[in-house]
Parts: sequence; C-alpha cells; structure tokens
Amino acid sequence: MDRKRLFLLSLIVTATCLTAADGRLAPRQRAKHQPGRQWTPPVSNLVEFDLTYDFSVPGQTRSISFVVVLPTTIPCRQKILSRSYLPKPSRIFNENGNRYAEFVFNKPERHEKVKIRVKAELYRYDLLTSRAETGEQMVGGERLDDFLKQERYIESDQDEIRQIAAGLEGNTEIDVVKQIYDYVLDHMEYVKSGKDDRGAMVAMERGKGDCTEYADLFVAICRARDIPARVVTGYTVQAETSRSKHNWAEVYLQDRGWVPFDPAAGDMKSPIFRNRAFGTMRPVYIYLSHIRNDHVLDNHNFGTYKYWGDRITLTDSIEFRVPDQSTVDSR
Repeated sequence: MDRKRLFLLSLIVTATCLTAADGRLAPRQRAKHQPGRQWTPPVSNLVEFDLTYDFSVPGQTRSISFVVVLPTTIPCRQKILSRSYLPKPSRIFNENGNRYAEFVFNKPERHEKVKIRVKAELYRYDLLTSRAETGEQMVGGERLDDFLKQERYIESDQDEIRQIAAGLEGNTEIDVVKQIYDYVLDHMEYVKSGKDDRGAMVAMERGKGDCTEYADLFVAICRARDIPARVVTGYTVQAETSRSKHNWAEVYLQDRGWVPFDPAAGDMKSPIFRNRAFGTMRPVYIYLSHIRNDHVLDNHNFGTYKYWGDRITLTDSIEFRVPDQSTVDSR
C-alpha cells in the first residue's frame, strides 16, 4: 500500500522446552493443568487512561478509515474494567486473538478526534510469581510452533543469529533464557531509534536500539534456540507519557506457561539489579498484542489508517488519569 495512505502510529509471548541432560532442548509438551489451583495477584495497580487520536484534514479528503487494537482482559496480566469511545466505533471485531475498533469518517471535518477511555487493573506477573499460574492459562489455545518461525523483524533462521543461540547453554530452560537475556543486555546499547522498525539482525549488527530492537533480538535468539517466544506491544504507566509506548517479550516455560521478560528495562550494569529485573516486573504493563506483524494493521502496531483524497496527518497521545474507584463489569 502507498506510504501516503498508511500511517504507523508507533510500534507477546514465548514458549520454552525442557533441557535434556546433554544440553539439548527436549520436545515441547503441553503444560499440565493443576485442578483447583487459583491464581491470585500478588500486586495490582488500578489505572485509568485516555488514548487520543487527532486527525488534521487540510485538503479535500472524502473518507478516513482508522483501525486501532484495543486492550483486553488477559488472565494474570490485566483486567479491563471499562472502555468507552468518542465517537462510537463503526465496528468492534475480534481477529488473531486481538480485539480491534474501526472508526470511519465520511466527508471528514478539518479536525477529527477519536478518544478511547480505559479503566484497568494491572497485575504483577513475572518469573517469580508465575508458579501459581493455572495450566489452562499457560497454553492459551495457541500453537507453540507459530512462535518458533522466522518472520519479518525476527530473523531467527539467519546464520549469525543461530550461531549466537548455539553458543548459549544452560542446565535448565530458565538458565538458557537467562543466557539469552544477558547476551542481549551485554551486546546492546539503548538509544532512541525513531518510528522505523529495524529488526533483530540490524540490532545485532549495530549493537544499539530501543525497546523494540531489544525485544526483537531476544525473541529471535530464543526461537533460534528452539524456544518459542514472541514480542509484546503495549504501554507502560509512567509520568513521561510520550515514552509510554513499549515492547517487551514473553517466553513459554514448561511448568509456567507464557512468562514476560523486559530486556530493555533490565539493561543495567549492576548484576544484582539486572538479575532482579530478569525475575521481577512491576504491574505497570498494559498489554495490547503479541502479534509482531499484524495483517489487520497492515503489518504495523498500535493502529493504522487509510484515507481517500488529499493527505492527512495524525497525532496520537496517552494521558493517565486519577482512577475512579468504582467498579465496572469487565469487557
């Protein structure tokens, strides 16, 4: 599609195998369900935020179609308490395990605005708390092999990536993931990379990038090591909302299911703080999608729009609000 007619607003989940005695990864197995075990969040965080999208229509534009991925309830990660829209979406639909809203403007005004208000409860979920996760949530009904394949930005079949993966060993599956995590942190330097995605190969060659490059490289090496993994797209709760858009990763662990890791957040010199970041993630992550190349969004992330007529521009933002303590049914 013509770049003029498509806009990337900005920019989850791995599976692992047991490690055999000879260092090879044993075949992946479905996690065992443990009847009667209930997961309770050790820490939760109530948040309310507005996602705002401002369209500027300076010329003669006949129509605009805007599609955005919505945050949804994810067991052990987040519970969506309420979600409201202004204006009302033309449709809300589910595909790829995600939920989307489409807004259509026919004969748009000079300025059009979409606002989505979300109230959510975020749960701390990480390596240390994942032991209480139920087997049903671990599997999630997805094919783990889908998260072993090479794809755009996750070039896990490239020789250079495979050589890195082959050189990282461990006695357990968590040891291997920690080796991959440490390699990414030792190899990468954090710099803002702008809106263009570069992928794992560029991250490896340049040794620098932002959270997207950290996540892409981490996931690519996991997949090359025969460990299912995926990139997560979402937001983090922080005062500087211009930097709230974020990418992290999830890995599928045999007895725990999908477990999140945030390589970019763990890039610290102190081994103590680095190890702590590997096992612990605060309840500040708002999950949107685990699809790295989403065809619904024309292989982009967060959202995309098309227009018919003269060129338009879009500015998007997130604003966190003091949450109303009243409860609303989750959707």
